[in-house]
Amino acid sequence: MQVGIILGSRYQWGIMQYTADLLANLGIPYEARIITANKNTDRLQEYASNAVDRGLEIIIAGSTSKSHMREILASRTDIPVLSVPISKTEKPKKPDSSNPDQDAENPGSGINDGTGNAVNTALFAARILARKHPQIRENL
Repeated sequence: MQVGIILGSRYQWGIMQYTADLLANLGIPYEARIITANKNTDRLQEYASNAVDRGLEIIIAGSTSKSHMREILASRTDIPVLSVPISKTEKPKKPDSSNPDQDAENPGSGINDGTGNAVNTALFAARILARKHPQIRENL
């Protein structure tokens, strides 16, 4: 396992799935968990504390602005913790063929919303891992 994806709630999967899909397409193993920062702080701290032992090299946290998930995770581990900010009302946007800035194969490209953040964060994680793993570098 190389990347841990943490969501604050189930509804965030609509956005974070873009992160997971891109990691999978690049051959990067990941695990995804739902851990609510406000209700399960101890569980979140335990997840971060054991991340290295489980083989994680990066954690990607999808959370709302009111959540302190990123800070809680970062305080308990030495590995990078990346964040995908998600608004409570945000839903993933479907590709719009009339939008020339949006690539139909990559719905997150060229748009500034949660899906774009999710895709960019996955690419950032892949670039970090590619420095150490030649296969990921080749897949990029």
